[in-house]
Amino acid sequence: MKKNILILILGAAVYSPAAAQVNFDSASKIDIASLLSSQDLNLPVPALEIVQVKSGSCEGYPLTMKLRGRSVTLPAKGIWTLESHLATDEDSFPNKRLFPKSKRENISVHIANSCDLLNRLIPGTDCGKVYKTKWDKEWTPPENGKAGQGARGNVRPSNEEEMWIFNMMWVGKAMPKAGTKFLATFNGKSVVVVGGYERGPSSKKFLGGFQREVLWALGAEQASSKVTLSTLSDQALPAGPITCAK
Repeated sequence: MKKNILILILGAAVYSPAAAQVNFDSASKIDIASLLSSQDLNLPVPALEIVQVKSGSCEGYPLTMKLRGRSVTLPAKGIWTLESHLATDEDSFPNKRLFPKSKRENISVHIANSCDLLNRLIPGTDCGKVYKTKWDKEWTPPENGKAGQGARGNVRPSNEEEMWIFNMMWVGKAMPKAGTKFLATFNGKSVVVVGGYERGPSSKKFLGGFQREVLWALGAEQASSKVTLSTLSDQALPAGPITCAK
């Protein structure tokens, strides 16, 4: 049994999705699920429950934040929309640009890196199921800046942070410092999420917006799942799925 476990871990460590050469930047009829799937990679399909490899105290405190047209006191439960990707400090673009020129420039490399991180965290992750819609394979649109740029301007998150980012329509100083960690919970699952890089969405229908990886790790659907957001006292906890200590 120990030998088999060792082989699985080593296999996840050496796998590099970038080697799959999946091109999201050009039009294609190829199904990503057929290219980035557990079956193709010869990796075991994980159980339905997320393997939460980290644990820690999930205690928080009440916090009222001013959003556009309303105030919200955490912990708060609501419906969250799906957000597109932000460019990270590890993404690169031609001519040393910090951000892409279009919503799909070099997005395939970004997703491949994220897939690699997910497989290190949870061996056997089926990235075709994680990034399954067109919105999962695009940069944030250039609304008040550049494609892939958040509300902090040229301040970019790390790869690990970007996967677990959440947004709210904060007003002024209500926006937390970039990198501040909170806790998202749904149906018995918890994820340490990162705020302060981006604002949105504007619709009051949503409490805020999550990156695709957050909704996937929680097993939540944006159209119907009400996810609870809380503050997190322990800011040293790494972002991502967590088992909350009792």
